[in-house]
Amino acid sequence: MRIQFQSLIEAGRTPEYFAGLRTRAAGIARPGVAVDFIGMPEGVYGAYTPAEVVKYPYMAAFSTQLILENALRAEAEGYDVFAIGSVQDPALEEARSLLRIPVVGYGEAAMHFASCLATRFAVLVFQEGFEQMMDLRIQRLGLAAKALPTMLIDARFEDIGRGLSAPEQLVARFTEAARAALAQGAEAIIPGQLYLSEAVARAGVTRIDEAPVIDGLTAVLKMAEVMGDFARLGIGVTRRGYLHASPPREMVEHARRFHRR
Repeated sequence: MRIQFQSLIEAGRTPEYFAGLRTRAAGIARPGVAVDFIGMPEGVYGAYTPAEVVKYPYMAAFSTQLILENALRAEAEGYDVFAIGSVQDPALEEARSLLRIPVVGYGEAAMHFASCLATRFAVLVFQEGFEQMMDLRIQRLGLAAKALPTMLIDARFEDIGRGLSAPEQLVARFTEAARAALAQGAEAIIPGQLYLSEAVARAGVTRIDEAPVIDGLTAVLKMAEVMGDFARLGIGVTRRGYLHASPPREMVEHARRFHRR
């Protein structure tokens, strides 16, 4: 099985992050599963961090189109599953309606796994603006009854980057926020953006006060494996309803020609 894993971060901007993803994926994926990681085009965010950019709907729309281009390319190149490694699941529904291969997202996978491990979960994010974004995503997934309001931790994109190799300070901040969520009734914790999840996972944090901490990379890859297995058994995404309706190929080809894709 071949999985194409899409990150919203530029690969050249954080090489340590991508190197760690590849190393950890080799230990997470089952034998016979190959995982290839791709990032966003270099310079796409300019002087801003990804978290600063994608919290704006207009700006996020550009990322959606780039992801969809990569998704189509992954299917054409013979990948079995396309995985989107961002907690807000950008382009997930659009890609599912477009591709014949399974498409999975970090946010959706992590929340469903958290629901298997606990009654209620909380998502912890960095970067102001992600709280409402995630609350809206949780509502769209129909999981609002299982989730506490998303909580913001005291950390910036640069703090997370430092936390990949020197995690002590970041883990302390994350633990403090997690305990606040647990005090409000959470029973499982989801580190928001995968960048944050990787820093926490690489620090070896899997539980806080007996509450499981969801490892984002593991959640995505294991969901991808399961959905790939389903596809091989002939079980695929529905084509009924608005969100999953697949446009005719000639319609897609015309649109791509018109928009010079």
